Amino acid sequence: MRVSSHRPARVVVGVARLLDLICVSGMRVRRAVRGLASAGRFAARGDNFTFDPDGIYTYETIEVGRNVDLGHRPVIMAARSRIRIGDNVMFGPEVTIRGGNHRIDRVGAPMISVEKAPSDAALDRGVTIGDDVWVGTRAVILHGVTIGRGAVIGAGAVVTRPVPPYAVAAGNPARVIRLRWPVETIISHEQQLYPPERRLAPAELAALSDLPGSEVRPVSSAAAGR
Repeated sequence: MRVSSHRPARVVVGVARLLDLICVSGMRVRRAVRGLASAGRFAARGDNFTFDPDGIYTYETIEVGRNVDLGHRPVIMAARSRIRIGDNVMFGPEVTIRGGNHRIDRVGAPMISVEKAPSDAALDRGVTIGDDVWVGTRAVILHGVTIGRGAVIGAGAVVTRPVPPYAVAAGNPARVIRLRWPVETIISHEQQLYPPERRLAPAELAALSDLPGSEVRPVSSAAAGR
């Protein structure tokens, strides 16, 4: 919209502000009503769950844990597979999660007309996001991906493969840049947040040794608090 230093007149600005206030109030009421009406449609949801009613969801295939914020206008969709989001997860604006896929191998038929059989499980894989994960603005997470506990997904990343626990992944396709902390710090972090039965196993910690930033010494069962 183009305006000059002299226009519009003050009275016009005043009327515009009043109308804008009315419109914004109406939008807030609409969003609140829509949120209350749709919250119960999720397959599962924990306490302190925040979601944008104007996002796009296949509600019945989405399970969400406690203390989760799905951010502004996400697209989270899976026709038959499950999308599972753990506890203490936060999304930036406009994150896309896409469970499932389409068949592209049928000769003599348009792809849009090819239906999947129940046996096509490999084409209908879901997405799992662990606890304490941060997904950045406009990241895309595709079917079959598991994001480990404590991971960070960079803004605009396209995630096509699993992300290890406590890894920072970015790019298209996304790759692991580094760990958030050395493995010994990860062990300390886990001991402060999780009971012994929920902490990463020694084998899982040892698997992080090859990642940038691990600075790892041999991990024992005693060090892992198990």
